[in-house]
Amino acid sequence: MTTQPQRPNVLLIMVDQLTAFGLRAYGNDEVITPHLDALAHRGVVFDNAYANSPLCVPSRAAMMSGRLPSDVPCNDNAEEFPASVPTFAHTLRRAGYRTVLAGKMHFVGPDQLHGFEERLTTDIFPADLTWTRPWDSLGDPPRLSGRQRSGGREYVDILDRSGPLPWTYQMHYDEEVRFRTLQRLREFAVDRGERRDQPWLTVASFTQPHDPYAAPAEYWNRYEGRTISPPQAPPPASTHTLDEWVNAFHGVDQHDVSDQQSVDARRGYYAMISYIDDVVGELLAELDRLGMADDTVVIFTSDHGDQLGEHGMYFKRTLREWSVRVPLIAAGAGVHGGRKVTEPVSLVDLHPTLAELAGTTPPDSVTRHFAGASIVGGLTGDGGDDHPDVIVENYAEGTITPIRALIRGQYKLIQAAGLADQLYDLGTDPAETTDLIDDPAYATTTADLRKEMSRSWDPDRTKATVLESQRIRAFLGEAMAHGRHHPWDHTPDNDASRQWIRGTNDDPWDPLAGF
Repeated sequence: MTTQPQRPNVLLIMVDQLTAFGLRAYGNDEVITPHLDALAHRGVVFDNAYANSPLCVPSRAAMMSGRLPSDVPCNDNAEEFPASVPTFAHTLRRAGYRTVLAGKMHFVGPDQLHGFEERLTTDIFPADLTWTRPWDSLGDPPRLSGRQRSGGREYVDILDRSGPLPWTYQMHYDEEVRFRTLQRLREFAVDRGERRDQPWLTVASFTQPHDPYAAPAEYWNRYEGRTISPPQAPPPASTHTLDEWVNAFHGVDQHDVSDQQSVDARRGYYAMISYIDDVVGELLAELDRLGMADDTVVIFTSDHGDQLGEHGMYFKRTLREWSVRVPLIAAGAGVHGGRKVTEPVSLVDLHPTLAELAGTTPPDSVTRHFAGASIVGGLTGDGGDDHPDVIVENYAEGTITPIRALIRGQYKLIQAAGLADQLYDLGTDPAETTDLIDDPAYATTTADLRKEMSRSWDPDRTKATVLESQRIRAFLGEAMAHGRHHPWDHTPDNDASRQWIRGTNDDPWDPLAGF
């Protein structure tokens, strides 16, 4: 069995809106991802990994803190991530790691570092309260209206933009993230200063394959003539009020999405995944070329998924599997690869996992908030104690009441205040077509999961808390729209005057000069 090395480097590669079902490692044989296939082959694939929210900001805050979104609290795409909440960047930095972030992390609020020493790029989305959408302004079913809509368009109109483009704003952003990450890895390799022996944590976070589903022809054309399966339509009996709310919010219920639109969306989505795969291949090759591969743990994941037409739904904001199941693949130093772990895990496990990899234990004031547990045993093949139940929350737009899922083994219970519960047996019904909540054969399972849910969750109290936060932030957003604007968005610190050869002590023939 492979021995866990002391204090490995960590390269966390994160993408946006990539469902686990969009990769070959999880059964999709239509997408072209040779580098991710190779990473999965030599690493550990967590078959049942979940985001703790089907939306960017709360999911990322949960991942970094190890807390559920409601405990941060950070429940939607315009709720501040408090600077006083410890993250895995704080934990590893305290343990002596250099901590670097490149790309999107969608922090809302004036703290745009959250424990990272360096942030090499700005974010792609706003850091202020602009996107606050109070439930009591959305109606029933929830719909966007007025200033809440982007350019007067429905979300579903995004499907009209699927296809090849010479260049996209997402490519423009991700290419900067790719370049800055490669540049920083090279600087680690040639660093001859006092910190040269320090381990490092680098998070490289890309915005693709987030909608719109457009990509340069180089990637779109890779799928010319290849089979792209349309989404599976579930039986009408499987539709729930929560599904209807999501489709109303996205405008899907008022538009007929054609089969060709669905296939084009998937083709564009796959094209962006292939771009990400190329980037992963380049990052891994550079680690190897620089002699750092054997000392580095590489982790690949996403903040949430995308329905891509499954269950008649598109995009995210639902607790259906395509929206909340994410890839989680790890390989490298100390990882006993070539295996799959079937036990359900989630992104809140990453904080305790990275702490254990770094050989450190955060104080009880930090760990008592953890909603997950270390999965290092899954990486090394040593196993470990039973993993806690996985919790997924949705307190953001696309609903008008708190929604929570509890996953234990193959069973998934979904509750929403004022609506009927749902129970699915993902072992026998992975597509969630049959709600078993009233099936006598599952009565004991239902009772056990409901008991556990009630122990830790009060939906009425949660709803009151969420509504108050939304109303306060809507007021603040309106107030901040007046007068002089002071943005919270990050400006990277890049002092070019200190680079390259700047004095007589700099040797222009020294290959390491200027770093």
